[in-house]
Amino acid sequence: MKTEIERPGAGAGFGVTSSSIAAHTGSAMNSSHSDLLTAFPAALRDDASASIAALPDAPPSSHTFSVVIGCEPVTIPYRIYHDPASIDGEGLTRTQEVLLACLLTRHYSGFVREENLMRILDSNHECVPPFVVQLVGEYVVEIIDVILGNIHRLDADVYRAFLIRNPAFYQVTKDRVTSYWNCYYRDQQKEDYAGFNVLEVFDRFVGGSAAPNV
Repeated sequence: MKTEIERPGAGAGFGVTSSSIAAHTGSAMNSSHSDLLTAFPAALRDDASASIAALPDAPPSSHTFSVVIGCEPVTIPYRIYHDPASIDGEGLTRTQEVLLACLLTRHYSGFVREENLMRILDSNHECVPPFVVQLVGEYVVEIIDVILGNIHRLDADVYRAFLIRNPAFYQVTKDRVTSYWNCYYRDQQKEDYAGFNVLEVFDRFVGGSAAPNV
């Protein structure tokens, strides 16, 4: 699997360690953590704070992208660099677990991104689509294959609302799919490339159709 940045010692997924969320919550949130709060709407601020408190310290993301969730603009990190082996997810609610998994789909390790993608595909929360759609516009085709293979798990109404509210972001995603196919996967016919197949389903969502069973 291709990854944009790989660093030694990266684990996969998140688990429970001897550190506690309370210890993180009781201290001042560092700048990299506070920046992550902007990835979610204000209504989720308390849940997002609990999710982010489970993360160890890490360098801040140098790049972000912006979308609208509901009627509220949010700013999502392009990559995060937290050590998954040091994440303490004990005591998180289901919503908080989803928010944490969303953030981890922005991890520098493609393996961590894929593992956490699987944790959010069934979610019908409106905060989830930008994290999934962003992955479609990246070049790790194995992750796009996972999305295509699980496309029936996506909530068509939730994705439709997001895509309609974010036409510019969706167009950039389409352009990136075409660009990465042209750069890396020209040996595949367009109709066989997972990115184009996912976009076809997204277009159906926008048009009012449900996800196909695959």
